Amino acid sequence: MEYAFPANLADEVAERWQTFAPEPDGRGLRLPAPAQLRHILEAAFFASLEREEGRDLRFVLCCTPAVEVLRDGFGEAVPVAPLIAPRPLGVDAIRALAPAVSPTNAAILVRWPPDRQDAEACEIAGILHVGAHLARARSGRSFHYRPAPYALVIDVRDAGELHVYRGSVKLAAMKAGRLRDQIAFSSLEFLQISDILTRGEQALRPGEESSEFAWTALLNTILCIVNGIKEHGHGGTVLLVAPDSEWSLPVRMKYDIDERARVLGQRFVRFLSVGSALMERQRRRKAGRQTSGAAALAALQTAAFAAETDLADAADLVSRWSAVDGAVVLGSDLRVLGFGAEIVLDAAKPVQAFELAEGADRTALRTTVDSESFGMRHRSALRCVAVAERTAAFVVSQDGAVSFFWKHDGDVYLKRDVNTANPNVVGG
Repeated sequence: MEYAFPANLADEVAERWQTFAPEPDGRGLRLPAPAQLRHILEAAFFASLEREEGRDLRFVLCCTPAVEVLRDGFGEAVPVAPLIAPRPLGVDAIRALAPAVSPTNAAILVRWPPDRQDAEACEIAGILHVGAHLARARSGRSFHYRPAPYALVIDVRDAGELHVYRGSVKLAAMKAGRLRDQIAFSSLEFLQISDILTRGEQALRPGEESSEFAWTALLNTILCIVNGIKEHGHGGTVLLVAPDSEWSLPVRMKYDIDERARVLGQRFVRFLSVGSALMERQRRRKAGRQTSGAAALAALQTAAFAAETDLADAADLVSRWSAVDGAVVLGSDLRVLGFGAEIVLDAAKPVQAFELAEGADRTALRTTVDSESFGMRHRSALRCVAVAERTAAFVVSQDGAVSFFWKHDGDVYLKRDVNTANPNVVGG
């Protein structure tokens, strides 16, 4: 296996800088000089391997030629606390400052002078208050969000794991010594379970036509639960089953949930109702068909925010149930059937599955894998999906990686390290 290094990531970013997000209006967001870009990425990479007073370093760098930074697509400036005495950019400087700058709502501002080409010109110039909305959106806790800083942004999520953005658009990522292909929207990872999701949507909204907004919001709610398991750090499994297929699950539940309890479903329907009304009113105002009613619009915006917050809180509640040994069993109509589920199958009977590479679909070349090559959690999920009807599984490892299992035409497929970001966020 050939490993990638920050210099390789710099080449990838430079190659994709204009092609991934061309700007016909000619604004032309500039990229640092090659030596500066390599230096910034190397400093971020090696700082991610450091610890400060026993703490892992997780941080975001926002790199720009000026201290003022605007939001992507907006004229609004991102609040900044500039340093009177900037520090030269380096591993030690990042290690000293990173614990004080939370990656969930802030970024370290790195300035690179446009009139110089040398790496030594890069400096830490301040702290940006990005706001928590973007991190919440990427984890699925917020459907709508304010845009990211319009700059080169480097999100360091783990040791050696760097995600590089051009404003709101992810250009490249490096994890475990490999460059990662980017999928524009996380929903593309899960088209294989469209039938499961559509059946859930129909059960939640009987008699109503399926809509892209409802389908995407449903997927986002499920991914919010998966991301909650990632953030809690204990790992876990979510079995997702269509409403008419629960009977086929080979599970023994430790904690059954009364199906009349609609902890998630009621909040989801409320969110859809308010969100649809808000979008319709905004559409009419934009088209000029409704110029009055500012107070009603403000009330709808407040109600939508409250509904979104309630739904995210309920999803977080469910995600914590994965701390109990066993799987969380979730209907695609957002009924939580139970948790602590033990998958009861013949452990001696191996199951064959097909693994797809990053970015591949089910028509691409596939690698045959055996269930015995996995750990217990992955092996159980694979066997469950193989025998159950209209069922998929999300398996979260303790390191945060997510594997996705589904079935098509009787064959079980899996993808590792799937993108579980909000389907509305480009790149995640």
